[in-house]
Amino acid sequence: MADRARLRDALTQVHEDELVALTRDLVRIPSVFKPGDPDGTEAGVADHVHRWFLEEGFEVETDLAAPGRPNVVAWLGEGKGRALLLEGHTDVVTEGDPAGWTRPPFGGDVDGGRIWGRGTADMKGGLAAAMIAAAAIKRSGAPLAGRLVVGALVDEEGDMLGVRRFATTPLARELTAAIVCEPEQNELCLEQRGVVWARVTLRGRMAHGAMPEAGANPLAAVGALLGQAPRLERRLRRLCERSRYLRPPTVTPTIVRSPLGGVPQSNVIPATAEVVLDVRLTPGPDASAVAAEIDDICRTAADAVPGVRVEWQPVNGFRSATRVGRDEPLVRSMVWAVKAATGRRAVFGGVPGSTDGTILRETLGIPIVTCGPGHRLIPHQVDEYVEIGELVDAAKIYVASALRYLEAV
Repeated sequence: MADRARLRDALTQVHEDELVALTRDLVRIPSVFKPGDPDGTEAGVADHVHRWFLEEGFEVETDLAAPGRPNVVAWLGEGKGRALLLEGHTDVVTEGDPAGWTRPPFGGDVDGGRIWGRGTADMKGGLAAAMIAAAAIKRSGAPLAGRLVVGALVDEEGDMLGVRRFATTPLARELTAAIVCEPEQNELCLEQRGVVWARVTLRGRMAHGAMPEAGANPLAAVGALLGQAPRLERRLRRLCERSRYLRPPTVTPTIVRSPLGGVPQSNVIPATAEVVLDVRLTPGPDASAVAAEIDDICRTAADAVPGVRVEWQPVNGFRSATRVGRDEPLVRSMVWAVKAATGRRAVFGGVPGSTDGTILRETLGIPIVTCGPGHRLIPHQVDEYVEIGELVDAAKIYVASALRYLEAV
């Protein structure tokens, strides 16, 4: 009975109006990273998060992951026993052309049971839900057998500098599990795809377009490389394990450019070209096995055009696919929490992309579950939104999960 009372007391501290207001406040602070623009960082949002936690009486630290790009980390409880992280990121992707939106992209408008704007789903809504959940637990006075940490980290949409920096800190090294609050419709995502962005550089020899025999055209090798992409995809699908929750590996060309220096001209065969392949993986092969397959299609492309050299390197390294079992204490806690907080059974799923959780898993070796409000297909689109009901459910799931995992209920 005491456990139920603790849970009830904590859940009653989750107030919809407060959660909606905090989400709107965060959305109204643009945080698209714009290199070279001192105002184009996450600093404004980080300052708001930092001040909010101070007002709520949390221990708070701010740490620069890069100039003008601060991580904010707040916590409650002692550093003994388990330590659970609720993780979110403060950066958002570009809004694109505001004229393409039906509402102001940074307005945080409320309409039809939804909050609208860039970052509502990806993922200032999830971050706000984590903040409110932590505050609800603190206000309830529930005793925690461990530590609850909330991380508001920078640069998830870029090079993941925030989580890489955070993972080196003493606080991070004490963690035993993490909930990544990305938009996954509040499903418990036990797997997420790995990724390697393969930047392929092709070097040939300049010549006059009317005399191709005098040069070595890297664009011809680009064509050969792109023609090999489906073969690479098939080979990776044979190497990788099948997943109940993830689609099979994919190989998607995302960038093709030439030349890499100078001015493109219609009558000049360029000396250089570049292709980026977005390679997504399910669990199974390690970095060396995937690299060997990419090496193979690069050799095939080079052999197709004599005189052209083809090399590749990973952009931001190799991030393995992640998987946690249903028997993990965090997973069991969250399954219980979904039922206790919402009255519904937990739904399991997988993350189609890659999150900060891959770095937490690889670097710290801790189990991660991705679970947050927002439709998984809405991020990066115009007219982004989050359902208010889903937002409230997420905060309550985080409350119940933390209390259960940290042995308060």
